[in-house]
Amino acid sequence: MKLKQFILSVIITLSAISCTKQDSFISQPNTIKSDAVSTLATSSVTTTSESNNKAYIFIEPNTKYSIISSYLKSVPKSPSYSLPFIGFFGVNGQAWMYNFPNYVDMPYWYDGTLPQIIQSDIPQTSGGVDLYGNPIKAYNFKTIKISSNTVNSLSWIIVLIPTNAMNNDTKRQKTISCTEKYDGITLTNKNLTNHLTDNVLSGTIINYQGNKIPKGQYRIYSTYPSTGLRINLNSKSDVYLRGDGN
Repeated sequence: MKLKQFILSVIITLSAISCTKQDSFISQPNTIKSDAVSTLATSSVTTTSESNNKAYIFIEPNTKYSIISSYLKSVPKSPSYSLPFIGFFGVNGQAWMYNFPNYVDMPYWYDGTLPQIIQSDIPQTSGGVDLYGNPIKAYNFKTIKISSNTVNSLSWIIVLIPTNAMNNDTKRQKTISCTEKYDGITLTNKNLTNHLTDNVLSGTIINYQGNKIPKGQYRIYSTYPSTGLRINLNSKSDVYLRGDGN
């Protein structure tokens, strides 16, 4: 009788240990899955906790103004400024100074509704040439290409640059060069020039704390309200942009 009780006690103990191990094993995939979902949700643009030496180029087509405006009106605004920023084709006063993070967080940049945000490295030293044969200049973003058929629309080009990428905020991207090419040939009959960025636009620090691009302080670079970087993108020509002066 005592032997049977001992065997039964051993079986119960082993069963309890087995159940404990199974419970421990099941909890791990749930944790990993949660992390994976979080990573995938922001994978359109690389995020990092290290120094962020990248420019983020946004292409805002006029043909998408209605959906952009509707979305930005629908999301919470800064308590400091209740008017929504509704994009550069319909900007409201100073709303961009307070509500620009909503623009960055729009799902349309990441679901294919709008052109995907383009990243470009910001070198910290000068020397050599970039992928497109243009000189590499410290604190000027490298050449990026907006391929033909990216969008067929008059579009604002907006460049967002973290302050720590510009020699600890002592530099500004004062000039952006624009070149248009068809079949690899530069279109010399176009108004191709080095565009001066707007001082008011870049004079405001945007404190971004979302999860679509790395958190931190940024400045906005474009020609707004001047129309130099309001470009008629089309199905035939490639457009090349690069930082070209501090």
